[in-house]
Amino acid sequence: MSLIRESSPIDELVSRLKPVAGVRLSRQEPLAPRTTLRIGGPAELFARLLSESALAQFLDQSHRLQIPWRLLGLGSNVLLPDEGLSGVTAVLEGEFLEISAAGSRVTAGAGQPLARVARYAVGRGLAGLEALAGFPSTVGGAVIMNAGCYGVEIKDLLESTTILRPGGIRRHLQMEDLSPGYRTTNLQGSDAVVTRATFCLCADDAGEALSRLNELNRRRRKTMPSGRPNAGSVFKNPSGDYAGRLIEECGLKGQQRGGAEISSEHANVIVNNGGATAEDVLGLMRVMHSAVQSEFEVSLEPELILVGSLASRWRLATEDS
Repeated sequence: MSLIRESSPIDELVSRLKPVAGVRLSRQEPLAPRTTLRIGGPAELFARLLSESALAQFLDQSHRLQIPWRLLGLGSNVLLPDEGLSGVTAVLEGEFLEISAAGSRVTAGAGQPLARVARYAVGRGLAGLEALAGFPSTVGGAVIMNAGCYGVEIKDLLESTTILRPGGIRRHLQMEDLSPGYRTTNLQGSDAVVTRATFCLCADDAGEALSRLNELNRRRRKTMPSGRPNAGSVFKNPSGDYAGRLIEECGLKGQQRGGAEISSEHANVIVNNGGATAEDVLGLMRVMHSAVQSEFEVSLEPELILVGSLASRWRLATEDS
């Protein structure tokens, strides 16, 4: 007697999305190479989405089948679990990489790296994004988290953004609609996907703007660890202070766990010395959080996005702090 295996929801999703133009699917795709920390297991299903219509179909079918999904941008501010991710992990490519300028405005697709948008603008004599040129994020990710660097935040430059939700719900939002705060907007934790954004910039001399951009990038490189995988700042700065200063005051620079290390160059950064696991990084984060809580009575909030099971494990470890 032959056994007939029931198809899983993922199998059904693959069946429904295979005929859709602009969707590229693969199973058990390695995710560690797609993150700047080089940590994380494989995706149960990996989807490359090349158009807004493909994204709409993906969101609709995932919603109908109740399959969890998440977008992965440049993988620069995330920690993925060692066991990998169930459901679907997706990236935006194709038309989401388009970029254009009209007068003082630059419009870019959500999958475009913010650094490229800044250089594109500078090359056309448009200034404003230079301080964010070293921020390792896609446009979509930067909008959702209200990315900031050197006193400039996305909210200072964003004019509008377009989002897509399951059911084909498409909305054009003004910056104030996002209720932006320090490293946050009301899009975080929602089912909305940013598809494009328009920035309102200022005319400037292209050469001078490029010089500013390059100088700010040099300053950023000098303060951040070089040559070893990392995800940038681990914790948000508490009001009126710097997380890095507090962690350094606790004498934690250079402390290691497995292949992970609190950087000796910047105390608010964890580097992968080779073979580090998500558990190594999470363990160091607990040490940093506990030490600062004990010494300064400050509860540090992660800026690093903890994905999958890591988020609940962090909450359980710190809920009594």
